[in-house]
Amino acid sequence: MDLLRFNTPPFPVYIKGDECCMVAGNKHFKRVFSVFDMIYVRQGEFYITENKLRYALKEGEYIILAPGLEHYGHQESMENTDFTWIHFDIEEGGYDLVKDESVRWAKIFLQDSTFTEPARYQFHLPRYGRIQHKEVFEGHLQKLMQMNQGQAPEQKMKQQIEFLELILVLQKEAIMIPSSAEQVTELILAYTHQHYAEPIKMSDLAHATLFHPDYLTRCMQQVIGMSPTQYISQYRLAMGKHLLTTTNETIRSIAENVGFIDYTYFSKLFKKTEGMSPLEYRRIAMRR
Repeated sequence: MDLLRFNTPPFPVYIKGDECCMVAGNKHFKRVFSVFDMIYVRQGEFYITENKLRYALKEGEYIILAPGLEHYGHQESMENTDFTWIHFDIEEGGYDLVKDESVRWAKIFLQDSTFTEPARYQFHLPRYGRIQHKEVFEGHLQKLMQMNQGQAPEQKMKQQIEFLELILVLQKEAIMIPSSAEQVTELILAYTHQHYAEPIKMSDLAHATLFHPDYLTRCMQQVIGMSPTQYISQYRLAMGKHLLTTTNETIRSIAENVGFIDYTYFSKLFKKTEGMSPLEYRRIAMRR
């Protein structure tokens, strides 16, 4: 599978797009473009070659043509073909064109947010594929094209947001996760959210879900990229952050209330994750 890989934020930037019809007997011209060109076929068949690889895009299929690679139509359209094209760019941080066999959330989530830094992700978009949920994808596509008519700055900014929704649809469709793994992960998350203030061992999760601890860990790694133990600690820290900013409880009391038996371990893990102590976090939050 050929993938377009890039880190976010910042996110890809929408440049321009439109709906077109390739009349039967015509074909795409030859060029080397400086930005990405996404082509989605709504009806008919679209013939395109990139870097000597030939593609015949059918209804519901798309391709993301990369900058710097020559592309052209290698065959005339056999029928009138309706398609949508989108030009976009990836500015800061760059991108890679890579090959991979599968895409999972474990590869996408890079780092959680801190008090001063946003969460980091690495997108892996297949450069060629078939859209499984056409209604959802084409709905975003239609909204994006309708916004071409507006000239107000607000409309143009909303167009960037709509384009990001489109990118997210492509990413979610590319993630190959067994439904059983998703269901098991939901059970673990629900149990954690209900019992995080209590001691939680892998044996407790196994008893609650009726699955072996090793299988639980594999499911969590596939779906969200972390083990049950890691998620429990992360969720407890999140609850601790909430109490730090909404109550006057002591650090020891907050640590105990969110499930940490040793409040010094809570403080140590908090500082490692947030880059500051719980007390410093509270002081900064109270000043805002």
